Amino acid sequence: MSQKVRIDGVKHAGASVFLGVDHCGNPCWTRNPERVMVWLCDGWRSRFNQRREQRPRSTPVKDDATGEITDWTEEPLGGPNILPLMSDSQARTSCLWMAGIPSAILASTNRIENTEWFAGLKRKKTAGGRVPGFKSRHRGLGFVCWRNASKTGNAIFHKTGRKSGVVVITGMNPPRWVKPGEKAHWRIVVHVRVGQEIRPYTSVHVDWTHRTLVFVNMPLPLPRTGDGVIGLDRGCVHTLALSDGTFMDMPKPSKAELKRLKYLQRRMARQDRVNEARGDRTAKFASKRRQRTLAEFNTLQGHIVRRRNDWIERTTTRLARENILVAMEDLDVQAMTKRPKPKPDPAKPGRYLHNGAKAKAGLNRSILSNNWSRLMKRLKDKMDANGGRLVVVPAAYTSQTCHKCGHVTKGNRESQAVFRCVKCGYRANADVNAAMNILGRALRKTGGGTA
Repeated sequence: MSQKVRIDGVKHAGASVFLGVDHCGNPCWTRNPERVMVWLCDGWRSRFNQRREQRPRSTPVKDDATGEITDWTEEPLGGPNILPLMSDSQARTSCLWMAGIPSAILASTNRIENTEWFAGLKRKKTAGGRVPGFKSRHRGLGFVCWRNASKTGNAIFHKTGRKSGVVVITGMNPPRWVKPGEKAHWRIVVHVRVGQEIRPYTSVHVDWTHRTLVFVNMPLPLPRTGDGVIGLDRGCVHTLALSDGTFMDMPKPSKAELKRLKYLQRRMARQDRVNEARGDRTAKFASKRRQRTLAEFNTLQGHIVRRRNDWIERTTTRLARENILVAMEDLDVQAMTKRPKPKPDPAKPGRYLHNGAKAKAGLNRSILSNNWSRLMKRLKDKMDANGGRLVVVPAAYTSQTCHKCGHVTKGNRESQAVFRCVKCGYRANADVNAAMNILGRALRKTGGGTA
């Protein structure tokens, strides 16, 4: 959640801000708020790029005689001779022009860079593209500042009128570089135009190029409408089976969408082969036809992903509002979707034994398409926000245990959907029976009752 507001202007208060030393070694100070804001943007971008240049990328190893690629190796984006990453205090010492930048601004680069890097790699895997690069000064100026509500806090918002307010960012010059006759502390007051009440936030994102500021809000508590308890069993046929006997199914792509996606993938692969034959490995990025195919593929894939995410948000919101306790089984999705290693066939050298890899790949696609991990994470966030509780219990034998008598055997599970206890004859949907067992374990774990 975020709130975007417009910046009306900035003002400086307190001591002159130390900007570093010039080529002659003379210290430079300024009281110009516009210059200070650009300096903060440059410092944040430089620290971000220092973290980014440590990221690895694959580079080819070519044969000196033939020039052909013989192997691939990993080296940092900044080059093979890049120095280890410095801490924030070391960066201030080695780069004097960064000495006075507040720690709340420099520290924010760690999480922002990490999030953007893995999001960029995910886009590269699913939609193609390049490895995420560095931030350029020519693409826009901006910085992020964590909110620190201490006595000398940073990014503190004060309301000054019905539709106006200020965000105060504080800093301190190093003791050695305090201007004679002045104190060390300084403040930048950012005047903003607000149209609604500012909710509790964790950080502010300043876009100095477009003169906007974004408050990154804390999640809002969901008003709970009931105090029920429910158990959830995640599956492939039904995304969620509830202990009350109902099912919740995630919307799947239509046959026409899947057919179109497969066609676009094949066309893009064919275009890649043609481009590589005409040029080299990077020639495909200059192909306009491939760019159009990729854009159409991304558009269609985006519709599917947004539809799925919307269902997850609506479903988790409903469950968090209606229940005070939700029980789920502890599943290691990463281990469940790990493909088996192929085993070589001793009778036929160069070939491998059939070990169900194709069937396992289909099961993995079904599990990953249901977004089990995201479903659990969003439900936990919303249950924590409204005072509810998400209880995670062990998943062992929940699908083989009879909810009525507690008898455990593999023979209880007649098929994927049918559960019939061989001891007491209890019949139910297998997923619903598992959901009731999950709820029973959660109630015993929390002392809230028995199954």
